[in-house]
Amino acid sequence: MPSLRLSPQDAEDVASYLITLKKQGPSSYPDASFMEDPNLKDEGKKWVRHFGCAGCHEISGLEEEGRIGTELTIEGSKPIERLDFALLTDIAQRGGSEPITDPDDRARLPEGPARQPWYGQKGFFEHKLAEPNIWDKGKDKPETEKLRMPNLHLTSEQVRALTTFLLGSQENPLPASYQYRPLDYRRDIQEGWWVVKKYNCMGCHQLIPGQKTSLMAMARYKDAQEQLPPKLLTEGARVNPEWMLRFLKNPALNDKDTNRNGVRSYLQVHMPTFSFSENELGKLVRFFQALSRQPFPYIPEEVPVLTAKETEMARSLFSSTAAPCLKCHATGDSSHDRFATAPNFLQARGRLKPDWMERWMVDPQAISPGTSMPSGLFKRENGHWVFSGPTPSSFQSYDKDQTKLLVDYILQLTPEEQRRVGAAMGRARAATGGSSPGAKSSGNAGRGAPE
Repeated sequence: MPSLRLSPQDAEDVASYLITLKKQGPSSYPDASFMEDPNLKDEGKKWVRHFGCAGCHEISGLEEEGRIGTELTIEGSKPIERLDFALLTDIAQRGGSEPITDPDDRARLPEGPARQPWYGQKGFFEHKLAEPNIWDKGKDKPETEKLRMPNLHLTSEQVRALTTFLLGSQENPLPASYQYRPLDYRRDIQEGWWVVKKYNCMGCHQLIPGQKTSLMAMARYKDAQEQLPPKLLTEGARVNPEWMLRFLKNPALNDKDTNRNGVRSYLQVHMPTFSFSENELGKLVRFFQALSRQPFPYIPEEVPVLTAKETEMARSLFSSTAAPCLKCHATGDSSHDRFATAPNFLQARGRLKPDWMERWMVDPQAISPGTSMPSGLFKRENGHWVFSGPTPSSFQSYDKDQTKLLVDYILQLTPEEQRRVGAAMGRARAATGGSSPGAKSSGNAGRGAPE
């Protein structure tokens, strides 16, 4: 279970809710004073090891424990002589008698109690899954030598499905050149999907166009799509892989305030801290880079230093009334950020890739359909991208892409510059009787810049 980084109040709320789910009072439970007995610790550790609990669960002190189960990768290729029917070999070969006597376990057999011989891989798997300790029947064995697979109380359809899977787990007779074992970026995608599915990333994030997440169905997000976790369809093209690695290790991006959202402070939902292994971290970073067909390793391009004139021009774009960037983006001012729907621009440097930022400014709807960021802020004119809104006269002799000018400005933005621009925009609104930063505007006009 990951660290959900809940605030004390959130933790109390969850605990209060869980308490309401109890089915009986504390006095109804059997006495458990034995749990305070320190002498039982070593005994318990012995049985934890015996039943292979550390094969699935992380248990301090047992990190090096291996799995106790049989390797199943090519289980369907095993010759029948290597499957131990134990004392039931003769019964399986003759048929006509079903060794499983428990009615619930009998009901798990896909074709009901055996009437014909079932001495084969299919019969072995079905009986093992229906009643895992069946091969101990008739044997007098000490507790530590008995079969350890638990009865998972599968349905007959689940037994059928698992049996089919095991029968198909064959040693591949095809030569390596005929097998799909990619060595390029496709391998990174293949390995990354395992990690994505293991941690259910798609429960909160959209990774495939049209995919619905669990959160999307919740009533609170029906009319507040900007409060959903970000879409990750182009995450590899969007962020610096080194930044991604830091974020995955610590989503708060802060060693002291670990309950904060490191990027989107305005979101109510928190990215959990999963404590990924180094191997999983590497696979996730390479997965997102490969999914967007990004070169790896990534070499950041050097951001050119703007001249005083270019800075003034870029500032006019950044604070333009046609696209007031700070209206929707967080700034660090708590009174403003209560209404924010996009990240703080100060996080762009070292996090966002410049070429992605330019593409995003030109047509954000093409990258993330439904985003609050509007398309049409820039238009193509004389072979360059130019701002669609009004610009000062200083732009008349400017013959470069204005999208790149704005990107370079944002990547060099300082807290002081952002406060200066924000204050100037506030004075301008006050002079014209404009609305406050938190006031809702109609449509998408005037929404923020890079995510």
